[in-house]
Amino acid sequence: MILHNLLLTILFLLLLNGCESTNHNVEKPIEPSFIQYSVKSYKQTMQILDRLGYTQEKFKKGMKKIPKVLITHIAMRWGRDAKKIPVSTKKSIFLRLMASEALIANEEVKKDREKLLSIINKIGHSPITRQESEWLRNIAKKYKVIKSDSDILSKKEINKLVQRVDTVPPSLIVAQGAIESGWGTSRFAVEGNALFGQWSFSNKALKPKNQRKHLGNYGLATFDTPLDSIRSYILNLNTHPAYKEFRKRRMMLRKANLPLTGIALTDTLKSYSERGEEYVNDLNRLIKSNHLEWLDYAQLSSEKPVIIHPEE
Repeated sequence: MILHNLLLTILFLLLLNGCESTNHNVEKPIEPSFIQYSVKSYKQTMQILDRLGYTQEKFKKGMKKIPKVLITHIAMRWGRDAKKIPVSTKKSIFLRLMASEALIANEEVKKDREKLLSIINKIGHSPITRQESEWLRNIAKKYKVIKSDSDILSKKEINKLVQRVDTVPPSLIVAQGAIESGWGTSRFAVEGNALFGQWSFSNKALKPKNQRKHLGNYGLATFDTPLDSIRSYILNLNTHPAYKEFRKRRMMLRKANLPLTGIALTDTLKSYSERGEEYVNDLNRLIKSNHLEWLDYAQLSSEKPVIIHPEE
Protein backbone atom coordinates (compact mmCIF):
# COMPACT_ATOMS: atom_id res chain seq x y z
CA MET A 1 0.00 0.00 0.00
CA ILE A 2 2.83 2.34 0.93
CA LEU A 3 4.59 1.46 -2.31
CA HIS A 4 1.39 2.06 -4.25
CA ASN A 5 0.94 5.52 -2.68
CA LEU A 6 4.59 6.36 -3.35
CA LEU A 7 4.21 5.46 -7.01
CA LEU A 8 1.08 7.62 -7.27
CA THR A 9 2.95 10.52 -5.68
CA ILE A 10 5.87 10.17 -8.10
CA LEU A 11 3.45 9.97 -11.06
CA PHE A 12 1.64 13.08 -9.83
CA LEU A 13 4.93 15.00 -9.53
CA LEU A 14 5.98 13.91 -13.01
CA LEU A 15 2.67 15.08 -14.45
CA LEU A 16 2.94 18.34 -12.55
CA ASN A 17 6.46 18.97 -13.80
CA GLY A 18 5.33 18.11 -17.29
CA CYS A 19 2.57 20.67 -17.08
CA GLU A 20 4.98 23.30 -15.82
CA SER A 21 7.44 22.48 -18.57
CA THR A 22 4.67 22.84 -21.14
CA ASN A 23 3.79 26.28 -19.77
CA HIS A 24 7.39 27.39 -20.23
CA ASN A 25 7.14 26.55 -23.92
CA VAL A 26 4.05 28.68 -24.54
CA GLU A 27 5.01 31.36 -27.03
CA LYS A 28 4.83 34.92 -25.82
CA PRO A 29 2.68 37.32 -27.85
CA ILE A 30 4.71 39.00 -30.59
CA GLU A 31 5.16 42.68 -29.85
CA PRO A 32 4.13 44.97 -32.72
CA SER A 33 7.04 46.53 -34.63
CA PHE A 34 5.33 49.92 -34.64
CA ILE A 35 2.84 52.01 -32.69
CA GLN A 36 -0.24 53.41 -34.43
CA TYR A 37 -2.56 56.21 -33.38
CA SER A 38 -5.80 57.34 -34.96
CA VAL A 39 -6.39 61.08 -34.72
CA LYS A 40 -9.43 63.28 -35.33
CA SER A 41 -7.73 66.68 -35.31
CA TYR A 42 -4.40 68.38 -35.90
CA LYS A 43 -4.27 69.11 -32.16
CA GLN A 44 -4.14 65.38 -31.42
CA THR A 45 -1.29 65.04 -33.91
CA MET A 46 0.58 67.80 -32.09
CA GLN A 47 0.02 66.06 -28.76
CA ILE A 48 1.51 62.83 -30.10
CA LEU A 49 4.56 64.63 -31.48
CA ASP A 50 5.05 66.50 -28.20
CA ARG A 51 4.78 63.29 -26.15
CA LEU A 52 7.54 61.81 -28.30
CA GLY A 53 9.76 64.75 -27.31
CA TYR A 54 9.47 66.01 -30.88
CA THR A 55 8.30 69.47 -29.88
CA GLN A 56 8.18 72.65 -31.92
CA GLU A 57 10.81 74.23 -29.66
CA LYS A 58 13.26 71.32 -29.97
CA PHE A 59 12.79 71.20 -33.73
CA LYS A 60 13.66 74.89 -34.06
CA LYS A 61 16.83 74.45 -32.03
CA GLY A 62 17.89 71.32 -33.91
CA MET A 63 18.00 67.69 -32.81
CA LYS A 64 20.70 65.04 -33.22
CA LYS A 65 18.09 62.29 -33.41
CA ILE A 66 14.45 62.55 -34.36
CA PRO A 67 11.72 59.92 -33.95
CA LYS A 68 10.40 57.83 -36.82
CA VAL A 69 6.94 59.25 -37.45
CA LEU A 70 4.82 58.50 -40.50
CA ILE A 71 1.36 59.68 -41.50
CA THR A 72 -0.84 57.33 -43.53
CA HIS A 73 -2.36 60.10 -45.64
CA ILE A 74 -3.07 63.82 -45.67
CA ALA A 75 -6.54 64.37 -44.24
CA MET A 76 -9.18 66.19 -46.26
CA ARG A 77 -9.89 68.42 -43.28
CA TRP A 78 -6.25 69.54 -43.22
CA GLY A 79 -6.69 71.19 -46.59
CA ARG A 80 -10.24 72.32 -45.77
CA ASP A 81 -9.38 73.93 -42.41
CA ALA A 82 -5.88 75.15 -43.29
CA LYS A 83 -6.90 78.82 -43.28
CA LYS A 84 -8.24 78.49 -39.73
CA ILE A 85 -5.00 76.97 -38.38
CA PRO A 86 -2.36 79.45 -37.15
CA VAL A 87 0.46 79.67 -39.71
CA SER A 88 3.15 78.81 -37.15
CA THR A 89 1.22 75.71 -36.06
CA LYS A 90 0.57 74.57 -39.63
CA LYS A 91 4.23 74.95 -40.55
CA SER A 92 5.43 73.24 -37.37
CA ILE A 93 3.31 70.12 -37.92
CA PHE A 94 4.27 69.88 -41.58
CA LEU A 95 7.98 70.37 -40.92
CA ARG A 96 8.19 67.75 -38.18
CA LEU A 97 6.25 65.09 -40.09
CA MET A 98 8.04 65.83 -43.35
CA ALA A 99 11.49 65.82 -41.76
CA SER A 100 10.99 62.41 -40.18
CA GLU A 101 9.69 60.85 -43.40
CA ALA A 102 12.54 62.44 -45.39
CA LEU A 103 15.07 60.72 -43.14
CA ILE A 104 13.15 57.43 -43.39
CA ALA A 105 13.17 57.58 -47.22
CA ASN A 106 16.87 58.50 -47.23
CA GLU A 107 17.65 55.59 -44.93
CA GLU A 108 16.20 53.21 -47.54
CA VAL A 109 18.38 54.73 -50.28
CA LYS A 110 21.41 54.65 -48.01
CA LYS A 111 21.00 50.89 -47.46
CA ASP A 112 20.80 50.31 -51.21
CA ARG A 113 23.91 52.45 -51.74
CA GLU A 114 25.86 50.52 -49.11
CA LYS A 115 24.86 47.21 -50.70
CA LEU A 116 25.75 48.53 -54.15
CA LEU A 117 29.23 49.66 -53.05
CA SER A 118 29.78 46.35 -51.26
CA ILE A 119 29.02 44.35 -54.44
CA ILE A 120 31.16 46.65 -56.58
CA ASN A 121 34.11 46.28 -54.20
CA LYS A 122 33.68 42.52 -54.45
CA ILE A 123 33.82 42.55 -58.27
CA GLY A 124 37.38 41.94 -59.42
CA HIS A 125 38.40 40.17 -56.23
CA SER A 126 35.92 37.32 -56.17
CA PRO A 127 32.87 36.21 -58.14
CA ILE A 128 29.53 37.64 -57.07
CA THR A 129 26.56 35.39 -56.37
CA ARG A 130 23.56 34.94 -58.65
CA GLN A 131 21.43 36.82 -56.10
CA GLU A 132 23.89 39.74 -56.07
CA SER A 133 23.98 39.83 -59.86
CA GLU A 134 20.18 39.83 -60.04
CA TRP A 135 19.94 42.57 -57.40
CA LEU A 136 22.50 44.67 -59.31
CA ARG A 137 20.49 44.44 -62.52
CA ASN A 138 17.22 45.25 -60.76
CA ILE A 139 18.66 48.35 -59.10
CA ALA A 140 20.20 49.40 -62.43
CA LYS A 141 16.76 49.18 -64.08
CA LYS A 142 15.10 51.02 -61.22
CA TYR A 143 17.58 53.90 -61.57
CA LYS A 144 17.27 53.83 -65.38
CA VAL A 145 20.90 52.95 -66.06
CA ILE A 146 19.82 49.97 -68.18
CA LYS A 147 16.45 49.21 -69.73
CA SER A 148 16.36 45.42 -69.71
CA ASP A 149 18.18 42.32 -68.44
CA SER A 150 19.82 41.91 -71.84
CA ASP A 151 21.66 45.24 -71.55
CA ILE A 152 25.32 45.06 -70.60
CA LEU A 153 26.19 46.59 -67.24
CA SER A 154 29.60 47.97 -68.16
CA LYS A 155 32.03 49.89 -65.94
CA LYS A 156 30.57 53.14 -67.30
CA GLU A 157 27.05 52.11 -66.32
CA ILE A 158 28.21 51.00 -62.88
CA ASN A 159 29.84 54.39 -62.30
CA LYS A 160 26.62 56.06 -63.37
CA LEU A 161 24.72 53.84 -60.95
CA VAL A 162 26.98 54.88 -58.06
CA GLN A 163 26.27 58.51 -58.94
CA ARG A 164 22.52 57.93 -58.95
CA VAL A 165 21.93 55.68 -55.94
CA ASP A 166 22.43 58.34 -53.30
CA THR A 167 20.53 60.37 -50.73
CA VAL A 168 19.04 63.86 -51.00
CA PRO A 169 19.67 66.39 -48.20
CA PRO A 170 16.62 66.36 -45.87
CA SER A 171 16.54 70.17 -45.71
CA LEU A 172 16.08 70.23 -49.48
CA ILE A 173 13.37 67.55 -49.41
CA VAL A 174 11.42 69.45 -46.76
CA ALA A 175 11.85 72.85 -48.46
CA GLN A 176 10.70 71.61 -51.87
CA GLY A 177 7.80 69.73 -50.32
CA ALA A 178 6.67 72.87 -48.49
CA ILE A 179 6.83 75.04 -51.60
CA GLU A 180 5.30 72.54 -54.02
CA SER A 181 2.43 71.50 -51.73
CA GLY A 182 1.69 74.74 -49.90
CA TRP A 183 2.73 73.18 -46.59
CA GLY A 184 0.72 70.08 -47.42
CA THR A 185 -2.55 71.96 -48.00
CA SER A 186 -2.77 71.99 -51.81
CA ARG A 187 -5.52 70.11 -53.61
CA PHE A 188 -2.97 67.65 -55.03
CA ALA A 189 -1.50 66.99 -51.57
CA VAL A 190 -4.90 66.41 -49.98
CA GLU A 191 -6.42 64.35 -52.80
CA GLY A 192 -3.33 62.41 -53.83
CA ASN A 193 -0.63 62.74 -51.15
CA ALA A 194 1.36 64.53 -53.87
CA LEU A 195 3.96 66.79 -52.26
CA PHE A 196 6.32 67.64 -55.12
CA GLY A 197 4.20 68.43 -58.17
CA GLN A 198 5.49 65.51 -60.21
CA TRP A 199 3.88 65.24 -63.62
CA SER A 200 2.21 62.07 -64.83
CA PHE A 201 0.44 61.03 -68.02
CA SER A 202 -1.34 58.15 -66.31
CA ASN A 203 -5.13 57.89 -66.25
CA LYS A 204 -4.90 58.02 -62.45
CA ALA A 205 -3.19 61.41 -62.50
CA LEU A 206 -5.00 64.39 -60.98
CA LYS A 207 -5.79 66.91 -63.67
CA PRO A 208 -5.09 70.60 -62.98
CA LYS A 209 -8.06 72.94 -63.32
CA ASN A 210 -6.25 75.04 -65.93
CA GLN A 211 -4.55 72.37 -68.00
CA ARG A 212 -2.23 73.64 -70.73
CA LYS A 213 -3.40 71.70 -73.78
CA HIS A 214 -0.17 72.21 -75.75
CA LEU A 215 1.62 70.07 -73.12
CA GLY A 216 -0.64 67.08 -73.65
CA ASN A 217 -3.04 65.20 -71.41
CA TYR A 218 -0.91 65.52 -68.30
CA GLY A 219 -1.71 65.57 -64.61
CA LEU A 220 0.01 65.21 -61.27
CA ALA A 221 1.07 61.82 -59.97
CA THR A 222 -0.84 60.48 -56.95
CA PHE A 223 0.52 58.30 -54.17
CA ASP A 224 -0.80 55.92 -51.53
CA THR A 225 1.10 57.71 -48.76
CA PRO A 226 3.17 60.88 -48.30
CA LEU A 227 6.24 58.64 -47.85
CA ASP A 228 5.65 57.17 -51.32
CA SER A 229 5.62 60.71 -52.69
CA ILE A 230 9.01 61.40 -51.08
CA ARG A 231 10.43 58.14 -52.43
CA SER A 232 9.28 59.02 -55.93
CA TYR A 233 10.71 62.54 -55.68
CA ILE A 234 14.14 61.20 -54.61
CA LEU A 235 14.10 58.70 -57.50
CA ASN A 236 13.14 61.53 -59.87
CA LEU A 237 16.12 63.67 -58.82
CA ASN A 238 18.34 60.61 -59.14
CA THR A 239 17.25 59.64 -62.65
CA HIS A 240 15.74 62.51 -64.68
CA PRO A 241 18.07 64.12 -67.26
CA ALA A 242 16.99 67.59 -66.05
CA TYR A 243 18.78 66.99 -62.72
CA LYS A 244 22.08 65.75 -64.12
CA GLU A 245 23.87 68.78 -62.66
CA PHE A 246 22.41 68.00 -59.24
CA ARG A 247 23.89 64.52 -59.34
CA LYS A 248 27.28 65.76 -60.57
CA ARG A 249 27.51 68.35 -57.79
CA ARG A 250 26.56 65.76 -55.19
CA MET A 251 29.27 63.40 -56.47
CA MET A 252 31.82 66.22 -56.30
CA LEU A 253 30.89 66.83 -52.67
CA ARG A 254 31.28 63.12 -51.98
CA LYS A 255 34.74 62.97 -53.58
CA ALA A 256 35.85 66.09 -51.67
CA ASN A 257 34.57 64.51 -48.44
CA LEU A 258 32.26 67.48 -47.90
CA PRO A 259 28.78 67.23 -46.32
CA LEU A 260 25.73 66.96 -48.56
CA THR A 261 23.65 70.00 -47.65
CA GLY A 262 20.57 71.49 -49.21
CA ILE A 263 22.13 74.94 -49.54
CA ALA A 264 25.07 73.45 -51.47
CA LEU A 265 22.72 71.91 -54.06
CA THR A 266 19.76 74.28 -54.50
CA ASP A 267 21.28 76.16 -57.46
CA THR A 268 21.38 72.91 -59.48
CA LEU A 269 17.57 72.75 -59.46
CA LYS A 270 16.68 75.76 -61.62
CA SER A 271 14.90 73.45 -64.07
CA TYR A 272 12.58 72.08 -61.36
CA SER A 273 10.38 75.14 -61.79
CA GLU A 274 9.61 77.52 -64.63
CA ARG A 275 10.62 80.30 -62.23
CA GLY A 276 14.26 79.18 -62.41
CA GLU A 277 16.55 81.41 -60.33
CA GLU A 278 13.61 82.85 -58.39
CA TYR A 279 12.63 79.32 -57.37
CA VAL A 280 16.16 78.62 -56.13
CA ASN A 281 16.08 81.84 -54.10
CA ASP A 282 12.79 80.73 -52.52
CA LEU A 283 14.33 77.39 -51.56
CA ASN A 284 17.33 79.08 -49.93
CA ARG A 285 15.10 81.53 -48.05
CA LEU A 286 12.83 78.77 -46.76
CA ILE A 287 15.73 76.63 -45.56
CA LYS A 288 17.41 79.53 -43.78
CA SER A 289 14.32 81.25 -42.34
CA ASN A 290 13.05 77.97 -40.87
CA HIS A 291 16.53 76.93 -39.64
CA LEU A 292 16.46 73.60 -41.48
CA GLU A 293 20.22 73.26 -42.03
CA TRP A 294 20.62 70.97 -39.01
CA LEU A 295 18.39 68.36 -40.65
CA ASP A 296 21.22 67.45 -43.02
CA TYR A 297 23.19 66.11 -40.04
CA ALA A 298 20.30 64.55 -38.07
CA GLN A 299 19.69 60.83 -37.64
CA LEU A 300 16.66 58.70 -36.85
CA SER A 301 16.17 57.42 -33.32
CA SER A 302 16.18 53.68 -32.69
CA GLU A 303 12.69 53.72 -31.15
CA LYS A 304 9.72 51.98 -32.78
CA PRO A 305 8.14 53.86 -35.67
CA VAL A 306 4.97 55.78 -34.81
CA ILE A 307 2.22 55.78 -37.43
CA ILE A 308 -0.43 58.50 -37.34
CA HIS A 309 -3.71 57.71 -39.09
CA PRO A 310 -6.03 60.72 -39.56
CA GLU A 311 -9.71 59.86 -39.37
CA GLU A 312 -11.86 61.90 -41.74
